[in-house]
Amino acid sequence: MSTSSLDVISRSRDDYLQFNGCEKLTRIDDLTEDLLGEILSYLPDARDQARAETVSTSFRKSCKLVKKVKFLCRMRNVQRCTGPNAKYVTPFKDIVMSKIKSRNCVERLRLEIEDEMQASRFKEEVIEKNSLWISDDKFVVQWLPPVSANLISLTVIDYGQQAIFHQTLLLQHLSNYCKKLKYLELRNMFLDCAPPASGTGDQAKPTRLLGVTVLTLRCVKLTENGLQDLNECMPNLTTLTLVTIVGLRDARFKSDNLKVLCLGLATRVKTVRLEANHLLKLQLKMACPDELRVEARRLECLAVCMDKRPDAVVDFKNVNRLRELLMGASEFSTLHILCSANPGLEKLFLDVPCMAFEDDGGWKAVLDHVPLKLPDMKLIKVKCTKLHTLSVGPGLWYALEHDMKENSEVFAPTWPNLVTLILQIIVQEVEVSLKLLRALLESIPTLEKLEVFVHKDSNMKLEEFGPLKELFPTVELKLDWWKKGLKFNRFSF
Repeated sequence: MSTSSLDVISRSRDDYLQFNGCEKLTRIDDLTEDLLGEILSYLPDARDQARAETVSTSFRKSCKLVKKVKFLCRMRNVQRCTGPNAKYVTPFKDIVMSKIKSRNCVERLRLEIEDEMQASRFKEEVIEKNSLWISDDKFVVQWLPPVSANLISLTVIDYGQQAIFHQTLLLQHLSNYCKKLKYLELRNMFLDCAPPASGTGDQAKPTRLLGVTVLTLRCVKLTENGLQDLNECMPNLTTLTLVTIVGLRDARFKSDNLKVLCLGLATRVKTVRLEANHLLKLQLKMACPDELRVEARRLECLAVCMDKRPDAVVDFKNVNRLRELLMGASEFSTLHILCSANPGLEKLFLDVPCMAFEDDGGWKAVLDHVPLKLPDMKLIKVKCTKLHTLSVGPGLWYALEHDMKENSEVFAPTWPNLVTLILQIIVQEVEVSLKLLRALLESIPTLEKLEVFVHKDSNMKLEEFGPLKELFPTVELKLDWWKKGLKFNRFSF
C-alpha cells in the first residue's frame, strides 16, 4: 500500500475514533469490522482497497463493508507492454466486476475513465477486446445489482468517444434497482429517459427515480424532448446542473421543488420554457432560442451568457427579487429590463464576450465580430439604488477603454451604495488602463474595496498600479494575477 494511502487510513481512523468517543482504542485489532470498513472507505481508489485486503484477514473482511468505492480506468488498463517482459493487462471491466461483487454495503460509487483516456483514440480491435463503454446495457446489469441496495450516490464518467454514439438504458436500470439513490452525476453518454416502445417487463415500466434530488449531466446527448423526460423521471429534483448538452429541440421544465438550475446547451434549441416557483439560482448559457420564457417568482441569483437576437422573444416573468445578476452579452436590452424590474439588486457582474482564450487560459486575441457596446450604467444606477458590488469582466473593460475618449462619463458620478469594485482585466496599454482606473475611482466616492486581477499575458507589472494606493488612501486595494477562470468569490455562483 502506498504511503499516502496509509496516511489516509491513519488520519481517518484517529478522526473517527475521537468523534465517536473511542480514544482508548489504540490498536487496529481493537476495531470492529464495521468501523475498520468505515475507515477503509476513505481510501482514494479501489486499487488501494485491494492492497489493503492483503494486509490481514481482518482487513480483507472489513473491505467488504466499505461504503465508498472509486474505480478509475487509466491508460495502462488498455495498453499492453511489448517485448520479452510483456505483461497481460486485465481489462477495466473485469477489474470492476472482480471487486464490486464483494462490496455489499456501498453507498457511494464512482466509475470513471480518466482524462488522458478520453483524449485517446484506440484501434477498433483494442476497443472490441477491452470495451471502455461503462454504460453499455450488458455491463450495467452486471455491476449495478450487487451495489444497488444501499446506493445513495453514483457518478459515471464514460468513455465519450464510444458512449456518445450509443443510447444507454442506464436510467431505466437505476429506476428498477436503486430505490435509495439521491445524487446522480453522468458524463459523456447518450441518455433516453423514456422506456423503449417495444420493451417488455421491467423495460416497459416508466422510468422513475423519485428519490434523486441532485442531478448533474455533462457532455450528454438527450432526445429532442429530453428535458421534459428528465422532469417526469425525477420530479423531486432540487438541484439540476446541465453542462454542454446536445440533442434538445425544445427545453421545457416545470417544477415546484427545483431550487438551483444550470442550463448549458451546446446546440441551439427552438424553445426554452422554465417554470419553477421555488427556484433561487438560475444559470443560462446558450445560443439565443426563438423563444425564452422564465417564470420564477422567488429567483434571487441569475447568470445569463447569451446574446438576444432581434427576432427572439425573451421574457423573465415575475422575476423581481434578484439580489445577484451576472450578464455576459454584447446586447444589453435584457440587462436593462432586469435591472428596471429588480430595484433590490445588490451585486452585478458584467462582461462582453469579445476575448478569445486558449484552453490553458492564455489570451489569444480580441474577437472582431463582437460589437463593443456598453450597458446603460446611468439606468442601472438610477434603478438599482441598493447595488453595493460591481464586477467587470475583461471584455467589458476592453470596451470601456475603447470608448473612454468619446464618453468620459461611462459611470455616473454618484453611486449611493457602491462599496466594492472588482476588475478582471487584460492590460495592453498601461497608460490607458491606469487613466480609466483613476477615472472610475474618482466617480465612486463611496468605494471601500478595489480588487484588480490582471491577466498574466498583460504587458505590465503589478507594481505599476502602486500609485493608486497613494491617490486613494481610503480604498482597500488588492492586486493579483489571473489566467484561467474568472473570479466570482463574492457571488453565490
